[in-house]
Amino acid sequence: MKTYVLDNSDDMWQYFAKLIGNVSWPAGKYLANEMLGGRVSDWERVIVIMDGDQLIGFCAVVKEDIVKGTGYSPFIGFVFVSEAYRGRHLSQQLVKLAEDQIKQIGFHKAYIVTKHIGLYEKLGYEQTDTSVDQLGRKMRILAKQL
Repeated sequence: MKTYVLDNSDDMWQYFAKLIGNVSWPAGKYLANEMLGGRVSDWERVIVIMDGDQLIGFCAVVKEDIVKGTGYSPFIGFVFVSEAYRGRHLSQQLVKLAEDQIKQIGFHKAYIVTKHIGLYEKLGYEQTDTSVDQLGRKMRILAKQL
């Protein structure tokens, strides 16, 4: 397995965006469109885990996630692991890689938007707020001091 940390200037940006856009989860297509449309910029990153030419998982470090105007930033979003690779703690690995990027960029706190309960709490995240996402769903906003 190989990990890639990408910014929008990376030579492989479009290649990985296309792979992300083809996953089973609709948010993958959304992230891919953001990548290809030039809407992932500055310090934002996409982290990808590959097994040969097989996309295993990805996540992103973004200014805003599916909840807008919260005043919180940065978010770890779009955490996805391919069905064939689930159960191997790869989502935790992706989150930790994203946290490392957030620290390198100079932030000391990370946020995650989720409906899941328990998944991110295992990694030290605590609920700090709720918000309604772009699809009208009530979401939990979790935070962690890094």
